[in-house]
Amino acid sequence: MPELATAARARLLAVTAAASTVLLVAVAVGYVLLGTGPTDTVATSAGVGSVDPSAGTTGLPLRIPEPPVTLTARPRPTPLATSRHRASGPRSGRAVAAGRSAVGQGLPSAAERDRELAALVTRATPTSDPGSTATSSAAEATPPAPTPGTAAASTPSASGPGADFVLATFNVLGASHTRHGGRGRAPGVVRIRGAAQLLARHDVDVAGFQELQHEQARALLEVTDRAYALYPGPGARDSDNSIGWRTSKFELVRASSMSIPYFNGHHRSMPVVLLRERASGVQAWFANVHNPAETHTYHHQQRWRTQATYIESALANRIAPTGVPLFLTGDMNERAGYFCRLTAAAPSMEAAHPGSSSDGGCQAGHPRAVDWIFGTRGVVFSGYDEDRSDLVDVTTDHPVVSTRVHVDPAAFPHAVR
Repeated sequence: MPELATAARARLLAVTAAASTVLLVAVAVGYVLLGTGPTDTVATSAGVGSVDPSAGTTGLPLRIPEPPVTLTARPRPTPLATSRHRASGPRSGRAVAAGRSAVGQGLPSAAERDRELAALVTRATPTSDPGSTATSSAAEATPPAPTPGTAAASTPSASGPGADFVLATFNVLGASHTRHGGRGRAPGVVRIRGAAQLLARHDVDVAGFQELQHEQARALLEVTDRAYALYPGPGARDSDNSIGWRTSKFELVRASSMSIPYFNGHHRSMPVVLLRERASGVQAWFANVHNPAETHTYHHQQRWRTQATYIESALANRIAPTGVPLFLTGDMNERAGYFCRLTAAAPSMEAAHPGSSSDGGCQAGHPRAVDWIFGTRGVVFSGYDEDRSDLVDVTTDHPVVSTRVHVDPAAFPHAVR
């Protein structure tokens, strides 16, 4: 009997010891999984995650608690800044800023914009020398200065017959939109032949182009046998919004640009040129713009269209006191709203679209197109046309908008040089 009792006590002690061992292992495993415990020394003199040797533990590695995570709102993109005449890439909305610090999410302040436009007009004010050349070069097709003896070489009288020409705004649909059969149309360089036919159909002398991408600008010069010059044209980083003029009809006096917000407020350069009509000597400013649209990628662009409108109206207000007319062409991506804002902010401007008037309130005349032509009050518009023919349909996704223009030297005596 004593032997059996002794054996039973030995088995009980063995079972108790085993249970204690299992319990200790479970506790240690719990420490590892939970990352807590009296020996959890996350940061000691020995380094992050080391164990305090004075605690008398088994030396099991402990899980290092992860640092707390702070959730923040996604930062808004900051417009890229570059030099004044550097233009953006394709219509992705990459920024072009006029060498200024970011103000109000990349937009210039009113004072900065006013100084910029004042400098633009001052820098490009025509001199008394009728043979003066442009302050910045136009693209490839810029015509040479007229030789002595031509109509432009003499100084015409302010009582002369004036200037008559055809002005158009023409979104040619950028080549990037129709690669690989996109939008059911031919490639851009193929469609540009249709664009040249449309220029000839309407006898266009000056055109504000939109989406005239590099390869299309080069092709246009070729298919028209360089009858037109372009600014800034295919030699520039951004040819999309070039102004073109028939070189037998006009010569370039000055060329510059202004910066407006495009997609999501990123800035793009828009051309501004001073041209002289060769026969009459009448000079006129031409500005061409493309304001941001609502697309499947870019939404809620109205604030940027509004900002662009006020920059464009500020240009008109700067030029108006000089006595030289301004013509504004472009794809504004708005109808009545643009007309009402522009003519309210720049009362010197009126639209070529028939029936439109800002006298006594806004009467936009129920415009069908988002493409506009404006001019300084006193110029005479006639023969307004929106071409939506089959040729237009295979060439682009916008109508070709054109109008005849007459500038009377008696109404603009300072425009004659």
